[in-house]
Amino acid sequence: MRNSERLEDTADTPSAAAAGQGQGLESVDNALKLLLLLRRNGRLRLSEAADHLGVARSTAHRLLATLRGRGFAVQGTDKAYRPGPALYRLGMSHRSDYELVETARPHMLWLNGKLGETVHLVVRSGAEARFLHSIEGTHALRVGSRAGAALPAHLASGGKALLAELTVAELTEIYGPGGGAQPDTDPETLHGRLAAVRRRGYAISIGETERGVSAVGAAVREPGGRAVAALIVSAPSLRFTRARIDEAAGVLRDAVRRMEAAL
Repeated sequence: MRNSERLEDTADTPSAAAAGQGQGLESVDNALKLLLLLRRNGRLRLSEAADHLGVARSTAHRLLATLRGRGFAVQGTDKAYRPGPALYRLGMSHRSDYELVETARPHMLWLNGKLGETVHLVVRSGAEARFLHSIEGTHALRVGSRAGAALPAHLASGGKALLAELTVAELTEIYGPGGGAQPDTDPETLHGRLAAVRRRGYAISIGETERGVSAVGAAVREPGGRAVAALIVSAPSLRFTRARIDEAAGVLRDAVRRMEAAL
């Protein structure tokens, strides 16, 4: 009896191991499918994950929780999942505007509270600096929100900070050889002019985008060093003197470091 029991147990072991291995491979396959879906869509709800995989929500939740625990996914206040820092470090995804605003907002509020001036978050879109979000200053005379607006990147402080990250070849891709019709966007000339931005770590714009408005901007880099956005502090030029700008630049760079740590 004992021998037959041992034979029966031995006979069962390979099939059990094979079944376990199959289930493990299926879980890996499903996790990879979710990673690709996150990369493609940039946003994923639990119900969408379950439907995509054809599994129960509890199973999808376990997979997403594992991805989140390993840094491949993050969960926002809206309960949706988005690509996490591990995906960005591998160069497998790009941050959405929503995620940048969600990450930046607490640090923008901190910066706004420190200086009392208007704070903006911008990204570069080709030759333009595109404003994603603004928090207005507390002074009666202040710069208003620019959310949704776009300005020439080579004139806006945040745009300059982002352009300063690029090589001459990359600037040529944006502006064309010689800068096209605008002599101030000649790639080699522009790259040389932005050397000061690279040296001090921030850019300044005094009345270049709007008369009577001055601003200072600094690039925000994700893990790996790629600049993904810029924070800007802007104020009426009457109050934002050069000494005040230099003082604000120090606080701005602190806010940038705080945001970078959160990316």
